[in-house]
Amino acid sequence: MKLRTVLLFARFGPKALVEVVFAQMLAYTEPRSRLAAFGTGSYFNKRCSLASPENIRLGKSVSVGPENRLWASPRARLTIEDDVLLGPNVTIVTSNYSAADRGRPLKDQEWIESDVTIGRRSWLGAHVVVLPGVTIGEGAIIAAGAVVTASVPPYAIVGGVPAKLLKYRPE
Repeated sequence: MKLRTVLLFARFGPKALVEVVFAQMLAYTEPRSRLAAFGTGSYFNKRCSLASPENIRLGKSVSVGPENRLWASPRARLTIEDDVLLGPNVTIVTSNYSAADRGRPLKDQEWIESDVTIGRRSWLGAHVVVLPGVTIGEGAIIAAGAVVTASVPPYAIVGGVPAKLLKYRPE
């Protein structure tokens, strides 16, 4: 047993340990079995978190790094096309809370859901965040730490918060 597990057990008792194991099972194991499409030759790190996995499509030869969050939603699809690289700690979401009603808590407001597509042969660096409704064009590169709030043209290199066009890849 790892020291971290022993310390958790000693401090919080068996109930906390059961909750951690159950949460890991739900976040990392069970949803992966419901993936609707998983392309051949793809690598999917076991330390990834999925939401609405039935609405996630992975193409061929996709590499999903550790600690990624691929969060589709019930009415929006996340599509990752062939030969895409996702670095560690990438977060892609297809929904967000509305902020239209100032009188209601944000957590009680409606979801805004919109499909996200990551084009073939793209590369998303470490700690990239992609928000709902974004399409990343074929061959684009998203610099580490970027927050992508708008669609990215093919073969563009973008970076920053929010992500801005830096240049285009050479032909």
